[in-house]
Amino acid sequence: MTTDQLTARQAERLITALRHGQALDTAVVDLGLDLPAVWASARTDARLTIALAGRDPDGPEEAGRTGRADFLRLLALGVAPSRAELILGVSSTSGWRSDPAFAMACDAVSSAAAPYGYTRQMRLTPERVARFLDALSKPGTTVLAAAATVGVTAAAVYQRRHRDAKFAEAMDAARAAAREGASK
Repeated sequence: MTTDQLTARQAERLITALRHGQALDTAVVDLGLDLPAVWASARTDARLTIALAGRDPDGPEEAGRTGRADFLRLLALGVAPSRAELILGVSSTSGWRSDPAFAMACDAVSSAAAPYGYTRQMRLTPERVARFLDALSKPGTTVLAAAATVGVTAAAVYQRRHRDAKFAEAMDAARAAAREGASK
């Protein structure tokens, strides 16, 4: 038997009630909901989960906390850290690891996770370089976003830039084209 989940509107109304200090059981009754639906929805609704934990899901610190939780979830699923960064769209999680508690959590989750499956290393082949440079030449595109379009990390791009002068020149030309396109 599966439990129905809350609709987006029901979840938002419950979050608002909790934000205003209403007790969960009272809010559930007042809104005509049932707790099994709340629990089922909280499995996949981070905002609702945060509200159930007694915090404001729209608070400024929650975005970082949610990002870290998503990173740990990906590690637990056996995703390599560099691929997790690509999935989350972050340039680096090394700043997060400066928090000793988070670093310990990463290490614990990684050691408990299934071993990484075989994932072929995404190399900057000539075809990928061309697609990367094309993406980078579009106004407003960051190195991180352009790298993600070809499945490599920004770190891989900068390593290549450091050791390949022609690649560095091509990146500079793509960035210049982006600036020129933005000014039109």
